[in-house]
Amino acid sequence: MSQHRAGQEARFPALRLTRVARTRSTQDVVLRAAREGAAEGFACLAAEQTAGRGRQGRAWLAPAGSALLASVLLRRSAGVAAGVPFAAGLALVDVLAAGHGVAAELKWPNDVLVGRRKLAGILGEVEPAATDGRRVCIALGIGVNLRVDHFPEGLEAVSLHTLLAKPPAPEVLLVAWGVALGDRIAALERGGIGAILDDWRRHAVGLGGPVSVEGAAGIVDGVAIDVDDDGALLVEASGQTHRFLAGDVHLRTITR
Repeated sequence: MSQHRAGQEARFPALRLTRVARTRSTQDVVLRAAREGAAEGFACLAAEQTAGRGRQGRAWLAPAGSALLASVLLRRSAGVAAGVPFAAGLALVDVLAAGHGVAAELKWPNDVLVGRRKLAGILGEVEPAATDGRRVCIALGIGVNLRVDHFPEGLEAVSLHTLLAKPPAPEVLLVAWGVALGDRIAALERGGIGAILDDWRRHAVGLGGPVSVEGAAGIVDGVAIDVDDDGALLVEASGQTHRFLAGDVHLRTITR
């Protein structure tokens, strides 16, 4: 018998950390654990990744010991799962503001920027083999630049050590993010994605401005006008409104 009433999920638990010095990807560790039956809250924290990945199939590269590199396991209903990318980004914005006085922004759906430079990326991957009819199994990966001195040419990024006299240790930041994530997921459970979208909009960068969105059907240049009730990015281009549930957004500068 379920320990909670129908329609009411248990609160997201405290993270149960597995620490590794080196791995191909923390996502792979968590996805494997999910297939083996690990409970929600299982997390892998790595000092170094040799084949970390970001959104849209990109590699996530960081020198050993220079970044928070972690993944956590979520098991939530399909309705809640749709809002997890937004909750995850907001949770990091919450922690940076409340714990460190850093005002961060969000680029759809959950890249975390400071001064339009990327500080953190978040990736959600569903594990079909561990997903049943009631809950979706998600490996939620997070990468935060903590002490990165140099970035590849052409990459607009920033490291937390240039914003703070003493950036937090990876594990400290991860645990704080896990707590904030629990709060945001609780809001999703109460009211769906609509319960957090207004907060997301308040921190959004790019809405109302020109963007290029690379989606499955190609690249659309237009104006990001809003986020729909299901989290889709709405872009107006050539008199038409395009909806993106997945894609890569590039902020463009207005030229006169």
